[in-house]
Amino acid sequence: MQRNRIVTTALLGGLTIGAASTGYVIAQFTAPNHYYATPYQNSDNGSNARAGSPGPSGSAQANGSAPMDNPTPSDSPDPMGGSTPMGGSTPMGRGGAYFTDPSLANSIAQRAGTRLAGKAPQTVPVNQVKALSLQAPPGAVIDPRTGTITFTGTTVSFTVVAIAPGAPDMTFRVAGLTDPSIIVPQGARVTVRFINNDTDEAHGWLITSNQPPFTFGQPVVPAIAGAFAGLIGDPTSAGDGANTIDFTASDAGHYQYICPMPGHAQMGMHGSFTVQ
Repeated sequence: MQRNRIVTTALLGGLTIGAASTGYVIAQFTAPNHYYATPYQNSDNGSNARAGSPGPSGSAQANGSAPMDNPTPSDSPDPMGGSTPMGGSTPMGRGGAYFTDPSLANSIAQRAGTRLAGKAPQTVPVNQVKALSLQAPPGAVIDPRTGTITFTGTTVSFTVVAIAPGAPDMTFRVAGLTDPSIIVPQGARVTVRFINNDTDEAHGWLITSNQPPFTFGQPVVPAIAGAFAGLIGDPTSAGDGANTIDFTASDAGHYQYICPMPGHAQMGMHGSFTVQ
């Protein structure tokens, strides 16, 4: 998309973060009250695959995502400025999963966090974030033993905090649970307040039909219309960036909520979302 077209379509600005030598790029555009991102994955079979999973060229489409081997657009800048070392396998995920290059994921997320700092639609005072991450949603049945939050009403509302105070890295916290399974009734109107508490990386919240094991790149078109909180950058002196979204859980099924930043779902930043 040309820059003049971006201006004429009322987008407020553009940001492209790329790593040309590895074939990864995030292109995101800041529109009123929303942020969009498109991660692309290179076609190197196996160099960024989760241990025990097929390479990107097979697993991405098998999981229902769009092809992720697109090159960096020729008219996109490359502010990342060169290559990121591709290290060996490092244990990062849950259940013995491996992630081949956390340094690349961290580098992309850190640069996005800096670029998006202060641009979130909402701000939450830092001293309120921990309480919000522990707050029980109205009308929910919380089972800490199974890590499940079940809603039965037609109106669902909850807060999701990325990297909540005291929580492990690459996790979400909802109602005091880490990456809980969330169950909502079909047809329910769902309101999600997403807060990024990470001090130096961008994160997002999105519902996908893809299931683990995840590959490095993930699509950013939500499986349920409207179920994407965008990308939120680093906190500022005003507080943590946040966004509130509303969507209807129209189609029954088993989904996952993930952080769509490259590598983050692969490193464990995801949980089950069921509409029944």
